[in-house]
Amino acid sequence: FFFSSRRRHTRLVSDWSSDVCSSDLKKTGSRIAAIQILYLHHFNDQPLDNSIFTFNKYYKKFLLEKLEIKELDDNLLHILLKNFNKKKCSYDSIIQKHLSNDWKIERLGTNELNILRLSVFELKFLKKYDYKTIINEYVSLFNNFCGEPDFANGFLNSVLKSD
Repeated sequence: FFFSSRRRHTRLVSDWSSDVCSSDLKKTGSRIAAIQILYLHHFNDQPLDNSIFTFNKYYKKFLLEKLEIKELDDNLLHILLKNFNKKKCSYDSIIQKHLSNDWKIERLGTNELNILRLSVFELKFLKKYDYKTIINEYVSLFNNFCGEPDFANGFLNSVLKSD
């Protein structure tokens, strides 16, 4: 119920399943899981721990099967979720700064905003993975969850080039 559609999600997962090593798929799965958990958290207006429990009970198995992996990168998932609310104002400030003059952050949908927040965190704060990988992953996630890959690509490249 929290995927925009079952068909879209199946396509989302199949986009990554070929020519990608298992550890990369685990990271991809963790990013997908973070987006889904944050969606549950927002729309069910429940504590994050409850959303994690719901995801693990009802959706994790489906995601693992579609990605053809046995587990997620639990460390990355924990880092993403733990840091999501810590500096949300900083993430939102960066997002607003890099939106075009015609756009305000309030116009972004929940998944759009959460994907941009997670990508800003990984690019500007975590800085653990190659920036090209981060941009490619989040452009694909944005495309599959929200559409508009060109918007996401332009936005993330703008964020990357900023100080």
